[in-house]
Amino acid sequence: MLRPRLVVDGWGAGYRITFDGRRQLTHLYLPGEIIGVWRSNQPSFYHSVMSVTRLALIEFTALPDSDVVQAECALIERQLENSIFRLGCLNAYERMAHLFLELGERLELRGLAARDSYRMPLTQELLADLVGISSVHVNRTLQQMRADKVIRLVHGELTLTDPATLAEQVHYQNLH
Repeated sequence: MLRPRLVVDGWGAGYRITFDGRRQLTHLYLPGEIIGVWRSNQPSFYHSVMSVTRLALIEFTALPDSDVVQAECALIERQLENSIFRLGCLNAYERMAHLFLELGERLELRGLAARDSYRMPLTQELLADLVGISSVHVNRTLQQMRADKVIRLVHGELTLTDPATLAEQVHYQNLH
């Protein structure tokens, strides 16, 4: 049985690949988050994990404290709900904005960055796989977001210019 792992450094992604080769990223794992904990105590059967950046993990020799596991599971569930909401209710522009708001909140929660400005190492291809659109559409959407002055994205550093207004526009609800 695989043991849970703590992301010490870097970004990882959970994904599934269809038999015909299409990929869907199902989850991002950021530093301080745990890969492989589930309320049912059963390992996830539906996705694999890949490195987005250089990834450093520590394998737990024993399951973390149950309060830690429960808190992590609750956070994962809220992230999955956000993902379902993004894919089911929002257009491409709103999906990207919603994802950027969530990433900022998660990084701030772990003390890794400010909510409105952080290092964002996701390529357009990975963003496309996360929000369920083509990479060409991601490119157009990012260009529109820059033109609207909603984001600044320079050399992998993402800044949300007015996160409170953006959160209201895309119906973002905080994870905590």
